[in-house]
Amino acid sequence: MAIQREYLSPNEIGEYLGVSPFTIRRYIKLGELKAVKLLGGFRVHRNELQAFLKAHEVNPAEEQLDPEEVSEEPPVVRASALPAPPPAPIPTTTVPAIQIPQNPPRRPRGRPRKNPLPV
Repeated sequence: MAIQREYLSPNEIGEYLGVSPFTIRRYIKLGELKAVKLLGGFRVHRNELQAFLKAHEVNPAEEQLDPEEVSEEPPVVRASALPAPPPAPIPTTTVPAIQIPQNPPRRPRGRPRKNPLPV
């Protein structure tokens, strides 16, 4: 997919790079990828995207690469080759007891009186 337009949306960039558009928006909000905000959302200039890709050494998604460059076989990782994680200890804590009143005192309702009892 050759990108021809000058400004691209996060959805288009995410599809091109094989990442979520939310990831692209996060880079924009963090200031790592420069963009302009329009009524329709963010737009990134092609030159800014190229500078970002060079700085972060990001390769486009495999669908975008030449088929000769992409290996068809996925890497093999055997679970038996990985060390077993140690068992996690079970945390125990003691919480001090507190006394909760059964019926808390009620607040008087209405407007407070200036002199509740005649003198």
